Amino acid sequence: MTLLQLLASLTPVISVMLFLVLLRMPASRAMPISMVVTGLAAVFIWQMDTTILAASVVEGLLSALTPLTIIFGAVFLLNTLKYSGAMDTIRAGFTNISGDARVQVVIICWLFGSFIEGSAGFGTPAAIGAPLLVLLGVPPIAAAVVALIADSTSVSFGAIGLPVLFGMEQGLMQGGVSMASEQIAQHGGNFADYAQFIALHMITIDLITGTLIPLVLVAVLTGFFGRNKSFKEGLAIWKFALFAGFAFTIPAWLINYFAGPEFPSVIGALVGMALVIPVAKKGYLLPKTPWNDFAENDNQEKAVVETKAQFSQFAAWTPYIIMAALLVLSRTVAPLKTWLTSFNISWTGLLGTELKAGFATLYAPGAFFVLVCLIGFVLFKMKSSAIKQSITVSCKSMLPTIISLGASVPMVKIFLNSGSNEAGLQSMPVALADLLANSMGAVWAWIAPIVGIFGAFLSGSATFSNMMFSGLQYSVADNIGMNHALALALQGIGANAGNMMCVMNVVAAATVVGMAGRESEIIRKTMPVALGYAMVAGTIAALWGGL
Repeated sequence: MTLLQLLASLTPVISVMLFLVLLRMPASRAMPISMVVTGLAAVFIWQMDTTILAASVVEGLLSALTPLTIIFGAVFLLNTLKYSGAMDTIRAGFTNISGDARVQVVIICWLFGSFIEGSAGFGTPAAIGAPLLVLLGVPPIAAAVVALIADSTSVSFGAIGLPVLFGMEQGLMQGGVSMASEQIAQHGGNFADYAQFIALHMITIDLITGTLIPLVLVAVLTGFFGRNKSFKEGLAIWKFALFAGFAFTIPAWLINYFAGPEFPSVIGALVGMALVIPVAKKGYLLPKTPWNDFAENDNQEKAVVETKAQFSQFAAWTPYIIMAALLVLSRTVAPLKTWLTSFNISWTGLLGTELKAGFATLYAPGAFFVLVCLIGFVLFKMKSSAIKQSITVSCKSMLPTIISLGASVPMVKIFLNSGSNEAGLQSMPVALADLLANSMGAVWAWIAPIVGIFGAFLSGSATFSNMMFSGLQYSVADNIGMNHALALALQGIGANAGNMMCVMNVVAAATVVGMAGRESEIIRKTMPVALGYAMVAGTIAALWGGL
């Protein structure tokens, strides 16, 4: 591989870094430009077959339908709760749990944030959790930092498992065939079963790394933002923090083991809140004196959320409870699963090639989200004006996402399908994997999650990171004899860690708390945590070796 060919294989990474990170273009502009640049490099340098390139673009556009429906459904449900007043009730419920800022951070960012991540994903938890913390008296910059750090472990199963079920599946497809076809055959014959096996490695590692995140949150809160700059003040609630960590990771592990990677974050967070909130209210595992001693709050009075509860807490949470129930039933009740999957649409022989794509209509979580929203209209007795507003706002907010995802998925497909070329080269990810395996194979357990971080940092999405680098991770594992599922798990964990510091999420979190312009300060606080998370995970993987 010549230097020019190496640069061509790195075009997706270089172009995203240039347009999205350095030039700070919005993703809706950066991704289409990056797709065009990648296509040009593939044709003129990699000598990729133009028919395959065109078919790859079509494949990408069709493949993007499933995640787009999930994202729309998640946004639609959030707006339904917002304009019905149910979200105000949910927010108000958090104010009565504890006056200790450390406890509020754990419950709101770690548990409630994980629930929002599991059901919606794509940076939503920080956008919701950080402003809520500010209302409770946490300094804005501190709220943004801890909300971003907390949105990590649950990302494995974010947006109903999208990073694994869609991101990795698409990332492993080359020329219409999965690189992991042999592994898939050994695990039930379909990718969902193999994804469950990969996710089992991820959540097993996170029984340690993920469980420590609440402890890290409170240490960062008091160590960087407390008046005394004391990490000890945060670590003083270590019993409660570890309890909160296990209250999420153990149920999440069990849910993935028995039901798959679509709802460990949703149900794990619900179980975690059911366990942790009563303990916090009673003051168990906590010091007698609450902590709220912030350095920046000398002239800031603690805000009080005064919300007239229109609904009971149970009623406000009912749409999410119904959503979780529908997901579990549709994935575990065989006759229902068979009926729902019978409505799937598939396209084969795209533009006369062997490429193919599919769209799950009723089985996709997006359909369930819409159904739950319709139930919400009735349950909350929403006025026609509120219904119209929730629909209108949801549709308008989707336009940038449609453009971004509609360009990024085809770009990744070009990257993956580039093996059909006149230069006699392997596909771009395989060629890169050969190069990396020869130079870094001995320490790949630590490099693998860094690759995942890099992908998420550039793109702002764990799903996109997995799409771009899963094939590379699988090929490197092939070359060095590493457990494939473990390599993919480290990719996923790295992508989760990158979520803490990716430009898009940091900008969003800073904006919603009124700290636009201080993004670099936020990244300086979250980057060491992200790298530490990845290194601990890599060490566990190196010692463990996989299932």
